[in-house]
Amino acid sequence: MKPYALFLPFVMLLAACSGGADKKADAEEAAEAARITAISAYVSSIDEKAATNKVMAAHNFVNGDNTAGLIGLYSIKDTPIRLYIFPEGPPGDSSIETWFYLDTVTVEVKMLREVITTKTGVIENTFYFDTDTLIDSESRRAKDLPSLEAAAITEYESPFGKTDYRFSAAEVNLLAERAAVALKIDRKDLSPKANELRQLGASHWAVGNEPGWHLAVIPHKKIVYTGNYGEKVIEFPAADAQKGDKDATIFTSSANGHTLTAKFDNTVCTDDGDKKYPFTVTITVDGKTYRGCGQSLF
Repeated sequence: MKPYALFLPFVMLLAACSGGADKKADAEEAAEAARITAISAYVSSIDEKAATNKVMAAHNFVNGDNTAGLIGLYSIKDTPIRLYIFPEGPPGDSSIETWFYLDTVTVEVKMLREVITTKTGVIENTFYFDTDTLIDSESRRAKDLPSLEAAAITEYESPFGKTDYRFSAAEVNLLAERAAVALKIDRKDLSPKANELRQLGASHWAVGNEPGWHLAVIPHKKIVYTGNYGEKVIEFPAADAQKGDKDATIFTSSANGHTLTAKFDNTVCTDDGDKKYPFTVTITVDGKTYRGCGQSLF
């Protein structure tokens, strides 16, 4: 028997094994791409909910060596579905904004996206998670934010090596959990009633005396006026904020024969207890005008 007669089947066997390995690798790559596509589509659906769902904000969240602001977007079941951490305080040489997109059922992070702005440009890093596992990470660089969309996508290279928390689903979820808890903590600068309305997603709060009244604007839901020391409560339909003179914010609504106009002027207001508020507020309810102080809860 000629030597090549034995060699040829061996080569064919190797080719068959190699082909099988290639097919397996292709299948795994296709499955990963499908999961990333599904996560991206889910993230887009979450972003769309920002126009109607409840939002809460908090400040002075300790993140690393800095304090940061927080904004949470919630599902109809009142669970966080998107968390945004942004820098507060004096601007430095660079800043990091971070978004967590959470599964509506497990409340685990599906995507972590961060935008790093420096004096020389902008970097966007994105991390995709599935069942407690990092399945892919990518990065884009551009001279500014508008240029990011067209920037080439490359593999994320960590400046921190294996200690980078972004590579650990457990650590990413831990940070998101801390942020979610911080959003729910009552603010010390607010009254119990203001904190109660804040938990419902109120964006603006105002209070006044003689007779005692308060007002809460809850975006996409309602505006609640409480007058005469709590004896009179009127719920008005939600209204979009309108811009008034000197950048004042105005809300106008009506319901069941009642009318409301609330104007938040950018003038510092001091209440009877010498507490200062950023807004001087004038409200007109059913033709009667009241004045007080107010603030944004965002």
